[in-house]
Formats: sequence, structure tokens, C-alpha cells
Amino acid sequence: MPDERATETQKHPRIGVGVIIRREDGRIVVGRRRGSHGLGQLALPGGALEWKESIAQCASRETMEETGLDIAPEAWIAPFAMCESVIDENNHWLTVFALADVAADCEPANVEPHKCEGWTFMSIGDVREADNLFLPLRKLVNDRTVAL
Repeated sequence: MPDERATETQKHPRIGVGVIIRREDGRIVVGRRRGSHGLGQLALPGGALEWKESIAQCASRETMEETGLDIAPEAWIAPFAMCESVIDENNHWLTVFALADVAADCEPANVEPHKCEGWTFMSIGDVREADNLFLPLRKLVNDRTVAL
């Protein structure tokens, strides 16, 4: 009997990098998603890990692409935390979070307005209480083993 799976397109989880940009007061950068999955949900900057890219390199690249902030790969604690999310039929992600601390006067720009409504700093408590969190962010802030 032939293996039915051999004729199907195999799907595999993808690796995402969630970027935790934290100010000295403990607040982190979040924004409302536009475009693809997660429309209108509060999320961290981040994106897909590229071939042969380290987590820290991805965190730096995604941070620059989305917020305009230049954070060197050496500044990241990576991996900081991880979660697995099946978002919908076509989106199964392993999200690796990277953390970098920034100065109190750090201000992100909305470099990709077609992907995000805008970036702001929020306290972890306010993020936990916010409605409509993107699944990886919800898992991160509700994981009591992660000290943010």
C-alpha cells in the first residue's frame, strides 16, 4: 500500500522571532497588526527567521525593518523564551523571543505602516490586560515562568 503522505504537500512549522524591546522602566514595544494573520491584534515586532540567520541577527534585522531602531546582534538575549502556536490551518509557528534593553528615551518609528498601525511602549501589566493579543504575545505574557 503506498504511503498517502508521500503524495501530499508536507507542511512544517516555521520559526518566528518575536522581539522584546524593553525600556529601563520595564515597558515593551507593541503595535497593532495590519495585513496578514492577526489583523488588529496587539503584537511584538518580529518575523520569520531566514536561512542561516541567527536569532540575534533576525531580531536586529526585524527591529530595523519594522521600528527603525538599530540594535546590534550582541545586545540581544536570545533565546529569551519560546512558545509554539497553531494560529490557523496554514500557520504553525515556533516563536523564539529575543530581549534587548534600550535607553529610556528610545522611540520606535512605524517604518512599515502597511503591516502595523504604530508602535508604543506598554507595561507588561497593561499588555496582559489588553484585548485581542496576537497568540505568541499572549502566550509570552501569560507564561509565569518568564520574568519580563
